Amino acid sequence: MLSSSFENLGVCKEICETLAELGWKSATEIQAKAIPVALRGRDIVGLAETGSGKTAAFAIPILQTLIMKPRYNYALILTPTRELALQIKKHFMDLGEKFGLRVLCLVGGQYVEDQFRSLRTVKHHIIIGTPGRISYHLENSKELILGKIRYLVLDEADQMLGGNFDTQLELILSKLPEKRKTFMYSATMTSSLDKIQTACLRMPVRLETSSKYTTVDKLDHAFIFLPEQKRDAYVAKLLADLEENVTSESRTIVFTATARESVRLGAMLKYLTSSDRVVVLNGLMRQDKRGTALERFRSGDASILVATDLASRGLDIPDVDLIVNYDVPTRPTWSESAKTYVHRVGRTARAGRPGRAITLVTPYSATHLKIIESALGSRIPQLPWSDPTQSNPSLSITLNKAILHAKSVCCFLFLITLLYPEVTDIAVSPVTACLPARTGPCVTSSLDKALN
Repeated sequence: MLSSSFENLGVCKEICETLAELGWKSATEIQAKAIPVALRGRDIVGLAETGSGKTAAFAIPILQTLIMKPRYNYALILTPTRELALQIKKHFMDLGEKFGLRVLCLVGGQYVEDQFRSLRTVKHHIIIGTPGRISYHLENSKELILGKIRYLVLDEADQMLGGNFDTQLELILSKLPEKRKTFMYSATMTSSLDKIQTACLRMPVRLETSSKYTTVDKLDHAFIFLPEQKRDAYVAKLLADLEENVTSESRTIVFTATARESVRLGAMLKYLTSSDRVVVLNGLMRQDKRGTALERFRSGDASILVATDLASRGLDIPDVDLIVNYDVPTRPTWSESAKTYVHRVGRTARAGRPGRAITLVTPYSATHLKIIESALGSRIPQLPWSDPTQSNPSLSITLNKAILHAKSVCCFLFLITLLYPEVTDIAVSPVTACLPARTGPCVTSSLDKALN
């Protein structure tokens, strides 16, 4: 059995002291397996469930080898999203601050000129970024030099390889030295990962801590079968009950299939609750707005996050007690649907905490639930359904007003797309993320008032 003591894993005394100060008493399974292998200088393919501590599994050995032989441009960490990159930066800074570690994050939503200036004037040990922004700097400046990188990390690798990053990754890999260590981490294994493993890893050690499709042990997940038009009523009643019975630190994520649905549902919940308690997160929002929404939710300033699957991968959001799947995850293949479900519900029951997940199933999505159950190899329990509006007429009236308000917000966004054809999707929160600069502050203020 692998020891869970960081010291017994070969972690140096100085880092062990830092880990103790951070409250990290013992290693998780993926950390216990990966850290000794990484310290022996091997390439790694790491497969582990969400919330298992993958970031520390590569950050600790990188930091330890850096302390032993300090140098700049030591490691490059690639992630599919800005939010995950910023989270990884925080992990590195927490671990390496007392050692004088310098970490640079190159992502969208930041001024390129500031990034150019930072690359020119400050030497950094760790560079973290998205493939898009890293490749932009490689193509448009001479400041980012990757020729001496010793460690490459591909985090949430299956999401990067399944996206539109192929050309960007090819450029980045072409600038890296052949003699390097490569760590590739993911929650699931795909054919794309097999291909890149062959192309850029040398005799990697494969470490796996979970089966192909599993949910975490402390997750209490269930589904409720109800008419499609009653989903709003159920979500409204569920969150109203939670508001009466939970602490101020409790958090809920409501997942939707589309950005448009996240905006509509978010507007409805803002109407029903204090608007300050609800934030919306989707991929069509401007990146600074996404960052603000996520930070408000992380800090506890907001307790309800209505999000697309942008929030389902890799992000470490503490104290999420409840996940609500507004619809059953539906993807082109049954395996992708199952993976999406696992990633969504994996936002709760993390780091040993219990958590709940409820999926809303309609007659139109029942087949997809069966597919997910088949992939998981177990039945998901069913909860009883009763229409809350039947026994509570006042809720019905309030809910109808909220639904009308949400529809008016979406209609307003639709009118914006008619006025500005360059806006190709109405599901933007706020829509000014896609508007041309010439629209001025009047559009910004009206939408911020409606959606924020």
